[in-house]
Amino acid sequence: MPLTETPAVPPFRLMLPAGWEELPADRASIGLLIERSSAVFASQHRPDLDVEFRRMLETAYRKMQQGRVFALYLQTSVPAERILPISMTAAVADGQLGGTLDRQVTALFKERGAEFLTDDRTIVRWQADASSGGDLAGTRARVINYLVPVPGTGRRSAVAFTTTIPYPTDEDDGFRDAFVDELCLLSDTIVSTFAWEPAA
Repeated sequence: MPLTETPAVPPFRLMLPAGWEELPADRASIGLLIERSSAVFASQHRPDLDVEFRRMLETAYRKMQQGRVFALYLQTSVPAERILPISMTAAVADGQLGGTLDRQVTALFKERGAEFLTDDRTIVRWQADASSGGDLAGTRARVINYLVPVPGTGRRSAVAFTTTIPYPTDEDDGFRDAFVDELCLLSDTIVSTFAWEPAA
């Protein structure tokens, strides 16, 4: 049950599956991921994939800095053949011009098919499929987003979780679709365990 805290977000907890880890979204974590992935690609004699993955991680790091991402959630302690194509980030989301997030959330329900993840109606969830380009051309990704309002902010600030599940487009069959659906369920299960830490 990792504990996360940033200057803008009170501490909270998520229950992660075995083999998963929470990492800060910083240069050191990206370096660790590059080191671990390089070892996997070296064992598979695929230096070409190592180069591509390094480039993708560097691009992802720049995007995370722009998007106020403060934590990464992914598998780090499982055998290479059991790594699942899924990762999650946590970021800070604020209302426009210092206002509340109400207008954005209303638009999510009307335009993006958003729904509440849990019965207490505190976590908003929506998803979409997106095509990839560049090094990932020929793949698509199921992107699942969640918003959790930060207490005490009058709905002006929230924690935004984003789960990305890449999948190939040349395997359009029921097995692939079922596998992606299972990973979506895994993502929902992880986020549903979200809980704010009690005040000291």
